[in-house]
Amino acid sequence: MIGGIVAILIAIWFYRSAEGRGLPAVQWAFAGLLAYYVPNFVWSLVVAKPLMAEFHARSAVMMAGVIGHSSVVVGAVVAVAVRHYFLLRAPTNG
Repeated sequence: MIGGIVAILIAIWFYRSAEGRGLPAVQWAFAGLLAYYVPNFVWSLVVAKPLMAEFHARSAVMMAGVIGHSSVVVGAVVAVAVRHYFLLRAPTNG
């Protein structure tokens, strides 16, 4: 649920940033979603899932919850970097 809300906010953020710069807003909103979801998915499969299994085995439920939501943070950080290094540096139309 948290990840979906963050994804919507990132798409809106990319859309408005691109629109303000005269760039194709829908394409940039989609790029923002990809910039969020791809690292989110990779992180959750490669890092979070194995760590969560280990923490559940140790009955460290709180830590497993934190690790479970870490993919949201990783995806958001990558999306912020993509916006900063690509969207804001893209040549404007006009």
